[in-house]
Amino acid sequence: MRLANSALILRLAGTLVLMATLALRPAAATTPDNPAWTKLAADFVAATFKAQPFFAAQSGRHEFDGQMPDWSRAGLTTEVARLREARTAAAAFAAATLSAAQQFERDYLIAVIDNNLFWLAKAEFPFRNPAWYVNQLDPEVYLSREYAPLAQRLKGYVGYARAIPKITADIRANLRTPLPKSYVEYGIRGFGGFADFYRSDVPAVFAGVADPALRKEFADANNAAAEAMQAL
Repeated sequence: MRLANSALILRLAGTLVLMATLALRPAAATTPDNPAWTKLAADFVAATFKAQPFFAAQSGRHEFDGQMPDWSRAGLTTEVARLREARTAAAAFAAATLSAAQQFERDYLIAVIDNNLFWLAKAEFPFRNPAWYVNQLDPEVYLSREYAPLAQRLKGYVGYARAIPKITADIRANLRTPLPKSYVEYGIRGFGGFADFYRSDVPAVFAGVADPALRKEFADANNAAAEAMQAL
């Protein structure tokens, strides 16, 4: 179930490019690297993965498999505060104190943060548009990316599925009504589509897993996730 979302794509691309620049940037020709900036940038990436573990798993950090972000109102408020604090810390580095590559990193990191803050704090998409959720819940990472044996990926999916009932409760609590008719229709199609997808498509992907205990965990979690999505 591949669902496009320009905001999510920008966030994914932004953080991944930032990581790439941290790993691959050339040595500065003049001003040497500032170790304080190097630490801040690395800490930001680590904190982002901790706050957005599903995104981390999608980015290849599979120690976060099965974990989902906190999309409650309190969790979203905490994320906005984290981003604003990180932005202030990044902006405090004067250009003269950074190598040329680090100046690019700083500007890029701030741009990534500003993009995330726009959708979370200014546009308030988590409170105004069900698409914000629909387009970030695709479990494709566990279904079609063969990064690990099927049973291991199923464990990740079980964690994902177990989180869905709370996520759907948070979605219901967060969205402000009345919503535009087009938003309601999109939500019905999206959330209902996930329910159908969980029931009809996901079991076939994991049919080859033989462990009976794991299969029962999967069936229970998947059924509960489908029911929660259907109820939305």
